[in-house]
Amino acid sequence: MVDAPISHPAEAGNEATLLLDHLNEVAGRAESVVSADATTIGGDPLTEMTATVARCHDFGKATTWFQEYVVDKRDTSKRTNHSLFGAYLGYYVLDRLSYDSEDCLAAFVALAKHHGRLPDVENYVENVAHFDNTSEASNERQQVVIEQVGNVDDHRRTFARLFVADVTGGNGSWDEFAEEIDDEDDSLFDTVHEHVSMFGFGADRSAPSDEFYELLLQLWSGLILADKTVAAGIEDDDLDASEPDARTLSEYIADLGGDADEDSQADALDTLRDEARDDVLDGVEQFRDSDTSVATLTLPTGMGKTLTGLSAALALRNEGERVVYALPFTSVIDQVADELTDVFDTDARDDLLTIHHHLAETVTKLGDPADDPDKHARLAEMVAESWRSGMTLTTFVQLFESLVGPSNTQSMKLPALYDSVIVLDEPQALPMKWWKLVRRITTILTEEYDATIVAMTATQPVTNDGETTSQALFDEAFELVDDVDRYFDHFERVEYDIHGSVLAFDDTDASVDYETAGRTILDETIGTESALAICNTIDSATELTDVIGEREAVVDVGRCLELELDEDGSDVDALVERVETTLGSNERALVHLSTRLRPRDRLVLIEATKRLTERDVPLVAVSTQLIEAGVDISFDRVYRDIAPIDSVVQAAGRCNRSFERDCGTVTLWWLTPPAGTTKTPAQAVYDSEGVSTISLTSRTLDAIGANDGTVAERTMTREAVQHYYGLVAGRNPGSPQYVEWVDEANGAELGALSLIGQRESVDVVVCRTDADRDLIDAMEIALDEFDYDAFGDRRDEAKEITVSLPIYSQDSTEAETVKDLKEFGDTGLRVLRRSRNKNYFDETKGLAVEGPSVDDRFL
Repeated sequence: MVDAPISHPAEAGNEATLLLDHLNEVAGRAESVVSADATTIGGDPLTEMTATVARCHDFGKATTWFQEYVVDKRDTSKRTNHSLFGAYLGYYVLDRLSYDSEDCLAAFVALAKHHGRLPDVENYVENVAHFDNTSEASNERQQVVIEQVGNVDDHRRTFARLFVADVTGGNGSWDEFAEEIDDEDDSLFDTVHEHVSMFGFGADRSAPSDEFYELLLQLWSGLILADKTVAAGIEDDDLDASEPDARTLSEYIADLGGDADEDSQADALDTLRDEARDDVLDGVEQFRDSDTSVATLTLPTGMGKTLTGLSAALALRNEGERVVYALPFTSVIDQVADELTDVFDTDARDDLLTIHHHLAETVTKLGDPADDPDKHARLAEMVAESWRSGMTLTTFVQLFESLVGPSNTQSMKLPALYDSVIVLDEPQALPMKWWKLVRRITTILTEEYDATIVAMTATQPVTNDGETTSQALFDEAFELVDDVDRYFDHFERVEYDIHGSVLAFDDTDASVDYETAGRTILDETIGTESALAICNTIDSATELTDVIGEREAVVDVGRCLELELDEDGSDVDALVERVETTLGSNERALVHLSTRLRPRDRLVLIEATKRLTERDVPLVAVSTQLIEAGVDISFDRVYRDIAPIDSVVQAAGRCNRSFERDCGTVTLWWLTPPAGTTKTPAQAVYDSEGVSTISLTSRTLDAIGANDGTVAERTMTREAVQHYYGLVAGRNPGSPQYVEWVDEANGAELGALSLIGQRESVDVVVCRTDADRDLIDAMEIALDEFDYDAFGDRRDEAKEITVSLPIYSQDSTEAETVKDLKEFGDTGLRVLRRSRNKNYFDETKGLAVEGPSVDDRFL
């Protein structure tokens, strides 16, 4: 055994890491990743407290048991577990440094769980601090700590004395700590237990304070980021971000729309977009002087909110601050990613831009990958998932679940949120049960992380007096657009045709069957017209696609894609040309879009559809909700199954988007249940949160006089939205229990929350080309050789050909499908090789599952 204790063994020619060096390096990094302006509950600088906590985190590695384990790989069972030892030492040290008692308790939990997840604080501390003298088994963890402290006292007393004297500045001693751990009458265990018992979590709101969980999150996440990156050998410079240049974005925007004819509708729209952007940037200057950190940006669809919102974010950020852009759905994130990579000339694999969602290859290149490819890949992923780039494009799932009850890995991104600017694109798309919790999380972001929030939408809730309201999602908000109505008054691009089925929502017999829907779409769109039908579930979209394909001669764009696939995917230009040359004089193109398509294919199909509509090719697209937000594409007519008003308005944004014609038509109807189901798709998707948002839509349309048959765009976007959100506010949406769990620091319950529900999902890699199959072969070889790093690298490459399949129950058709597909070892990942499993893939509709299912909108 070495004379001085070590924390990590010698590897790859490097010497072993001394424990004291590791503790000091982690302390330095932890101090650097926490905001210099943040304070503890007691008002002390959080940087100093975090550094002190980090110095204690691995002290338990000084035992002979851990040294035998790390040097000789001898398993000494639970005596090598060092986190709880560090927690008690950290509590003692902070107490001797006169930190507030809540600060000490938060540090205790952060240290104890720095290798795990946040627990229910009250129950956890009760279990690891209270001695039950009648049951030796229940005291096992406490006894291990006593044994570990005794071991260090016997074998490393001098080391321990010097360490504690230094970390406490002479205000404490190792001998006192060791005595308090082993004191049967008045032990440190009793002190910690009495402390948590005194709080009475959930009963007395005077203690713990509202800031307790927030402090715990900051300490825990800062410690984990510092510990993991130091242990991995990541340098300080690797955690720095490149600065996104607002001038680059301004120049890009200035070059847009240059081809529009002067005095045309398109030219007028470009001018209006420029005015809106200038208006928003003026609003930014006023917002800086306001007493709130939350801004709203309300503009009609088609006004370029993505680039305008990003302009606002870059104008708000200061040097060294990061921008996080969050969207509700993974299905639209790739389109925004393409635009951002274009604007800033980046591959989204550097320290300027990171794309992060569960089907993205999330890496930040560090140094030269040739030096050690496997290690480089691991570190590149760790840095990227910590959001250290100047900009991160991500989903609500990644952002809010990481703030609410993060896993150990998810927590590493939280320090990047200090002083950040966070853009929330269409936040009303968040599940209503989360709305109260989102308000609380927003407060944590603005008050504890000093972040700035920009929430942008075309359907911002407004009160009866016409002023922007904050009662649904935000406590206070500053509207960046000086005169919102001015821009909505310019947008009369469509009129809404309200089908009688919508107003008769309580009568299921009034709903529209798919034969009727398909016939109506085909009859109402002739010549060179294009149409988009948005359905609420995959099964609904599938049935409507089949009906249209059977009723009329069509050229299936998905099947054309199959003929254009090559080893690099598919060329959009070649696909468009194939469709145009295949079309007969009386035929239309037919496109199906859903999350059952591979992300790579879906992007190609969306871009091909956009180009075909621009060329006035007769086309019908049938899609789930994935196309109704964030996709810059325009159709002559849009048909929307009934949905919440904000979704209806978003869908209308895909119709006559840039005034290609005098007026487009948006038909709103209520579709029947697909074959084999009992609920209509609208009921299945939107009536599952305890509030029937569909009935609120029907009531709203009746209130604004939609029974006359048509509704003007201005009436829908302003009056209907206002009335709808008034009804929503009257239901007091949001679960108060979720907020209580934050107040009670119940990390276990918060960690179990999910924006996409509790249903299981399975990732399926879908092979369509020889290159796809070669990639799968490489993954199998890596597993056979136990090369998990190589497998992870290949897995990342396969994400763009991976489909997430929700499993609704173990006897569902989805579950039966998964059982028939090969699994990669015990990874849970499945593979579909087209040549072997032809029945499970359809060129038009993607991963094919026989039977009903409700589309998971957030996957």
